[in-house]
Amino acid sequence: FSPNGQQIASGSSDDTIKIWDVATGKLLKTLTGHNDSVYRVGFSPNGQQLASSSGYNTIKIWDVTTGKLLKTLTGHKELVNSVSFSPNGQQIASGSSDDTIKIWDVATGKLLKTLTGHNDSVYRVGFSPNGQQLASSSGYNTIKIWDVTTGKLLKTLTGHNDRVNSVGFSPNGQQIASGSWDNTIKIWDVTTGELLKTLTGHNSWVSSIGFSPNGQQLASGSGDNTIKIWDVTTGKLLKTLTGHNDRVNSVGFSPDGQQLASGGGLDKTIKIWDATTGKLLKTLTGHNSVVYSVGFSPNGQQIASGSGDKTIKIWDVTTGKLLKTLTGHNNEVISVGFSPNGQQLASGSTDNTIKIWDLNLDNLLDSGCTSLNSYLIAHPETLEELPECQTPSRLMPAAMVLVIQGEKLAQNDDINAAVAKFRKAQQWDSQLKFDSQAKAKEFAIKGQAQRKLKEGQELAIKNQVQEAVTAYADAQKLDPKIEISAEAWLTLCRQGSLHKQAKLVLFACDKGVILADNYAPYRESRGLARALTGDTPGAIADFEAYIASTDDKDGKAQVQRWVKDLKAGKNPFTDAELQKLLK
Repeated sequence: FSPNGQQIASGSSDDTIKIWDVATGKLLKTLTGHNDSVYRVGFSPNGQQLASSSGYNTIKIWDVTTGKLLKTLTGHKELVNSVSFSPNGQQIASGSSDDTIKIWDVATGKLLKTLTGHNDSVYRVGFSPNGQQLASSSGYNTIKIWDVTTGKLLKTLTGHNDRVNSVGFSPNGQQIASGSWDNTIKIWDVTTGELLKTLTGHNSWVSSIGFSPNGQQLASGSGDNTIKIWDVTTGKLLKTLTGHNDRVNSVGFSPDGQQLASGGGLDKTIKIWDATTGKLLKTLTGHNSVVYSVGFSPNGQQIASGSGDKTIKIWDVTTGKLLKTLTGHNNEVISVGFSPNGQQLASGSTDNTIKIWDLNLDNLLDSGCTSLNSYLIAHPETLEELPECQTPSRLMPAAMVLVIQGEKLAQNDDINAAVAKFRKAQQWDSQLKFDSQAKAKEFAIKGQAQRKLKEGQELAIKNQVQEAVTAYADAQKLDPKIEISAEAWLTLCRQGSLHKQAKLVLFACDKGVILADNYAPYRESRGLARALTGDTPGAIADFEAYIASTDDKDGKAQVQRWVKDLKAGKNPFTDAELQKLLK
């Protein structure tokens, strides 16, 4: 969710980010530019920017209002596992499987610092509440605390004997808790790095930890089927909550800290506990498969649960009564979350969709068409079934939704369905003047062009460079107005050069550099192509621009070596060097 709760961003294995309007469910923007799965997305604190990380080792920063790509942050050499905005929204931290954390300036995209010290993949990064420190966890069994201003490693917290699954600052930022596969929870002093407590008692891995709202207690869920509540100050085990017959996947305190919810595995239940006494208050049954996720509503009166049975259920905390079962997903529901005002719920599923639910829909229907205005406009198929609600003030904006739906259908080559949408839109709004068949064919061609462009990128990576160049040209012939991103040109440029086809792709290098406003990492790729085509002065100029701007010590050293060889009349790009770069 965006900070104001009005938008949702989602990242997908289809290489895109989508931004959605929560009230209407309308797709506002599709952000394209990544060349691999998008694993993480996060809004800046003011909601004006969005950060995304990809399997292509990049972080991108987007303008939420316009959908414009503001920055592409390149520098990681492997998968980016985690990104996090600082509390003031001015910086981004990223953790990667290249064992590093990088801190970036959001406004300029400049790499401020590279934090090195981990000896294994960095799985999670998170700023302290005041934004002055950063915590990171690694597969090498350690947690590290860093000074954000200086980049200095303040502390390495060692003591776990297996991978650290989760870390979290206490609400006051003075302590960190960590849970591990070594079956323990550890509490650390952020200032001194001192291990304050090791909480032992679980007989299996610790899957989930969470501080109470006042920071005085900590809850942990485990593969040993129990939840434990600990006193943070003394480390004393206050309660062991037993009742689940399988692993505990999820734990979370209610907003007032008086209750605790837990979601079980194969026992298919949600349990509500009194956090003070440890008494089991309610067992909520109704799911037919594993419960993956539970969460309290902001007012603490409801709990939502997502399950492998493809449903979301909403429960009344006081009575334990099942209030609603939300159906519509075609596969397991693995994540649920309330909006800040508690009126909507978002769910994510392995059916590759995100759904937004209006929890007051039944009440809104009872109160009539006026209350359902936004919903009906966003769902013209529903409006079509309610003639009594079909007023001009609703039909005209709903017609625009039909047009958008038709354009999408046409881009997917469903011409007949697109034409039907366009004609219905023209019935509802007589001011829409266009030829439905022609418009459908126009957008079908746009869709073909986008697919042809993606095919070209894939061909370049597969060393079918001539075919890739042809695919790019075909995309432009199909849709002369197609917007090809700088990164798409860079893919053709770099892959073609590394596969010894630099002369074929040099034009793509020039286009990418121009579109990226001479962004230095793109000039490094063009320098490679220029060197391979005999333009030594041009190559040296591009490489020196990269050297002057980068903070990547290894990358700088490599390019400095290339420049030295070129100035000496040598060719640094031997077959062995190109193979090394390909890897």
